[in-house]
Amino acid sequence: MAQSAQATKTKPLTLDAFVFQVYLPYIKLRKRSWRLDERMARKHLSPAFGDRPITKIRRSEVDDWFHGLLAKGFAPVSCNRFLAVFKTICAVAEERGFLPVGKSPCLGVASLKIHAHRERYLSKEEAKRLMLALEQSGHIAALALRLILLTGARKSEILNARWENVNIEQRLLTIPLSKSGKPRHIPLSQAALAVIGKIPRKPGDIWLFTSEITGRAIPDIYLFWDKLRKEIGLGDVRIHDLRHTFASFLVNSGHSLYEVQKMLGHGDPRTTMRYAHLGQASLLAAAETVSECVMP
Repeated sequence: MAQSAQATKTKPLTLDAFVFQVYLPYIKLRKRSWRLDERMARKHLSPAFGDRPITKIRRSEVDDWFHGLLAKGFAPVSCNRFLAVFKTICAVAEERGFLPVGKSPCLGVASLKIHAHRERYLSKEEAKRLMLALEQSGHIAALALRLILLTGARKSEILNARWENVNIEQRLLTIPLSKSGKPRHIPLSQAALAVIGKIPRKPGDIWLFTSEITGRAIPDIYLFWDKLRKEIGLGDVRIHDLRHTFASFLVNSGHSLYEVQKMLGHGDPRTTMRYAHLGQASLLAAAETVSECVMP
């Protein structure tokens, strides 16, 4: 049971105690991605501040920690995510009376400026090279990555997919609650169905990709991906770029942006417009068709 704010007057909670006794139980009911917060707090906040009373952490220490993340090799966008979780934790601490209002140690620590990331699309040769490497791997993460590339699904959608939501006959993977807040149905090609058929499944498994350690969905596949992409010369490719690649192959093959929107589960058509320029080659070919018809 969470300790009361009154108790902190005599014995302030450490950051770890607050996170695990108060914050996580609080956000589990309010935030679908609470497991990400738990993982970030455990891996990145706890080593630096976990045993410190939350009221004794100074802003200068947070600032040093934050900029030290860059020195450790974390990307600016990752650093900003870690800081955002820290700020949310402190905001809840203020709201629940564990920190005086306006005394957050994160107050005034500014996020890093992020330059727009160049969207990376795999060429057909790169995609085939990647798929071959994934097929040759016996790691369960390789199966998850193959599904992402074959369906254009988000990483979280694949890692949190449940067996009960796979319909082999209709060739659909249903996401009960997608990013748009609505259910969505992902069409499964024969190749995607073949990958699903290779996923090891034990009696009682709920998730497609179940951790042998926790028995729950595997939390992440980054370490496997980071090693693999460097080995095959795709060091600049992110997991999310596989979703972009899926969309690019659709557009370059002549499929409409409406089809791409439905396949990717975009709630707003404007999100899909980022791929409009990829269809330029087919539009130019169409224009040349008319020219051939009318020019003497």
